Amino acid sequence: MAAERSLINTDVVIVGAGLVGLTAAIALSRLGKKVVLTDAKPALALPTDWMTDMAHWDSRIYALTNQTVDWLRALGVWSLMPASRINPIAAMHLWSPTHQHATPSLRLTADEAHLPEMGYIVESQALMHACWQVLADTEVTVITDAPAQSLQHGGHLARLSLPQHEVEASLLLGADGARSWVRSQCGVGLQQVDFAQTALVANFKAERPHSNIARQWFGEHETLALLPMPQQQVSLVWALPHALAAQKQALSAQALALEVAERSGQLLGQLTPSGPVLAFQLMQNTAETMALPQVMLLGDAAHQVHPMAGQGVNLGFQDVQALCAQIAQLPAMKPLGDAGFLRHVMRTRQPDIVKMHALTRGLDALFARPQAIWTHAALLGLRGVENSAMLKRFLIRAATQQ
Repeated sequence: MAAERSLINTDVVIVGAGLVGLTAAIALSRLGKKVVLTDAKPALALPTDWMTDMAHWDSRIYALTNQTVDWLRALGVWSLMPASRINPIAAMHLWSPTHQHATPSLRLTADEAHLPEMGYIVESQALMHACWQVLADTEVTVITDAPAQSLQHGGHLARLSLPQHEVEASLLLGADGARSWVRSQCGVGLQQVDFAQTALVANFKAERPHSNIARQWFGEHETLALLPMPQQQVSLVWALPHALAAQKQALSAQALALEVAERSGQLLGQLTPSGPVLAFQLMQNTAETMALPQVMLLGDAAHQVHPMAGQGVNLGFQDVQALCAQIAQLPAMKPLGDAGFLRHVMRTRQPDIVKMHALTRGLDALFARPQAIWTHAALLGLRGVENSAMLKRFLIRAATQQ
């Protein structure tokens, strides 16, 4: 006979212990809410020497905006990040399809917007580890290695069934990624855009200094980014049509390094592989709604964007910030899962999400067209920005969320 599940009553239950779920748990706990954090997977475990093992770097990295870093600092997360594994972004250089490799079509620098830096490159595992450290000092109840089994919502409470627990909460947050179980259980549909691309992700040691510059090349239905990392490492994100990506992925590590060096005009000299090559199919997924009675979707569960914008995790963190800002102003007698309240939170997020989707879809469509008129227009557009100090400052501020 199956063991009886214990009942847990809480204010908020969060499904998904990724970065968005972890920071939501920390932030809501700071607001005095009782929080339960659940995940189907075990808690993150890293080797004890990972911080000092400078020969190994996480293939999954994030470009964090200054606004995100300020928020992580306020949560106490940023101070636990090892400085040796953080790289500031001093500038962004972009090349159009028809431009020479030697000179970027657009240069955006932190100095032009009077900022100390444009953002930071961090490893996923470093950020996760810091979040888990902060979470350990909160009153959050953590239940990992516990796949969710059923979900009921409506009325006044959400009820989540786990293998050994039943959790009842005023609000359930689905922060369980692009293939969200919560979204599926709630019957929320997806609006999908298939970019017909695969992203190749890998790290390389560069022969020449990267000077803390994030570099990005645009081609016909292709983008290649080299992001600066500590110890003269760079992180590659190369979005290509599926068939071409499969060809590149089949190359030896050294042959791929040569291809990347050639495609980037040898600007960083010889590239030496320093980790595995990962591949991800690129989709833009947008949930038909983020908000239901007693349930709200956050991060990739609600919106997944093309990596050329570098804003996916920042958008997820902004979801958490918006929710917490509204909860802080919520009258004491109004329940957290009130449908009208959650719809209001969703409306506050829609402008940023729509803007990011429009940007990524627009850039992809512009550079996917082989006709000369389109690439010429793209080149003129980048040159126009390059020659406008005011527009450059606007773009820098937008990119860094200042």
